[in-house]
Amino acid sequence: MKGKKIVWLWASLLLLVGSVIADTLKLKEDFPEVYVVKKGDTLWDISELYLHSPWLWPRLWQYNPQIENPHLIYPGDRLSLIYENGEPRLVRKRIVKISPKTHIEEKTKPIPTINLAAISAFLSHDHIADDDMLKDVPYVLGDNDAQSRIAIGRAMYARGQLAPGKYFGVYRLANKYHDPLTKEELGQKLEFIGVAVSERLHDNNISQLKVTQVLKEINQGDIILPLPDQDRLPAYFVPTNKQLDDNGYILSAASDTSVMSRYDVVIINKGSRDKVAPGDMFAIAQPGKVVIDKVKSKAYEDMANHYDRAFNDEQENVTLPNEKVGELMVFKTYEKLSYAIITDSKVTIRPQYLVENL
Repeated sequence: MKGKKIVWLWASLLLLVGSVIADTLKLKEDFPEVYVVKKGDTLWDISELYLHSPWLWPRLWQYNPQIENPHLIYPGDRLSLIYENGEPRLVRKRIVKISPKTHIEEKTKPIPTINLAAISAFLSHDHIADDDMLKDVPYVLGDNDAQSRIAIGRAMYARGQLAPGKYFGVYRLANKYHDPLTKEELGQKLEFIGVAVSERLHDNNISQLKVTQVLKEINQGDIILPLPDQDRLPAYFVPTNKQLDDNGYILSAASDTSVMSRYDVVIINKGSRDKVAPGDMFAIAQPGKVVIDKVKSKAYEDMANHYDRAFNDEQENVTLPNEKVGELMVFKTYEKLSYAIITDSKVTIRPQYLVENL
């Protein structure tokens, strides 16, 4: 009996040690011992120099008294790799000048989590509308020149009360998104048309605006929505391994393209009601193909000819396993939909690819 307890204890210890080893951050073989942060770097870029899974970068800074907040890393900072209790950590040494006395060099802006150029347009403008957003929304009436194209600098009039002195986005209703399985309507995409500033209010619920930016021709009926405060746009996302109750889907690219790859922005059918939040990381999986398994030959179901389908009874439809082909990070959420950036892709990503737990 005593021997069985000892064997059980050793087995438990081995399992514990194994789980600790498996949970240890694995570094790349060619990681730099020292790295100097450059302008244009992101936390993701730096972590990719050290980790096979760069989204785990918060653990690279964890329990580090010198870097309490990773977003306070600046160009010129000197990063060195050390180990604490067997875990790799990056520590920062601030640049010091001696002219005429020692002082810490002043910094400008901290580096962001990811390249904001890839997502800034989707952060700075609302692109998905729901029924509440579209209820009683102001819309374009036209101008006094009766021109089809409203010129920059000219007065434009809208139905609705728009506070003077504030900037607004002009949008056009575009595609509606539906859940691939339930067919539920999830939201409607808004095509960004331009920017206008409200100048004054008139009687009869009419607002006067001046157009300051035009991407496309502004038409009567285009809707008007407030622009977010540019100073409050997030630059810092903490990647989180969020667990979904069930798989989601990539519905489309956020831009006009049918295929996607790394750093492209996509729209997925998971949102705040699914407890999805900015920073959440998910795997991208290619759905498994259905194979017709026959005694004499094998073929893919969608490429099988008439003979294969009709004259061979000894066959079985076999669905191949889903294959992980990339990863994405959510950066903006709505109730039923979210914007996400593809952070890794091994193949070309297409609509209807699965969004799964890592």
